[in-house]
Amino acid sequence: MRDLLDELAGIQPGSRLDGLRALRPDVRAAVAGSEAAIFEGESGLSAAERHAIAQAVAEWNNEPALAAHHAARAAASPRLPALLAHAEMLTKRPDQATPGAVQALAEAGLAPRDVVMLSQLVAHMNFMARMLATFRLLERA
Repeated sequence: MRDLLDELAGIQPGSRLDGLRALRPDVRAAVAGSEAAIFEGESGLSAAERHAIAQAVAEWNNEPALAAHHAARAAASPRLPALLAHAEMLTKRPDQATPGAVQALAEAGLAPRDVVMLSQLVAHMNFMARMLATFRLLERA
């Protein structure tokens, strides 16, 4: 089973990195499951908002291929600035995540489950960016 990380990192079937990834098929399955849950699952966040947030997190992590993957599906919304502000805080300044930060999302119209989805999305995208960076390092080793 191949996943989005294989595609974005250019990992070819049978390559050394493919062999390393094959040692942990559960990780590939978890990545695919997370992608589906976050981008296809029910949420008060629109698919376009989710992809716009994903694109921004990828850009903050300097992962252009990951950003481009989401850019084609992204679109603005009236509450996107609040969503992006929260995503940026979680990505760059997680120590500032306070009840007040969550309250700002509630004031932007997010239900508690949507705050959780937003947080999961940001965590997933930061994980994806770190994995892509790891693959580049392993490729050079």
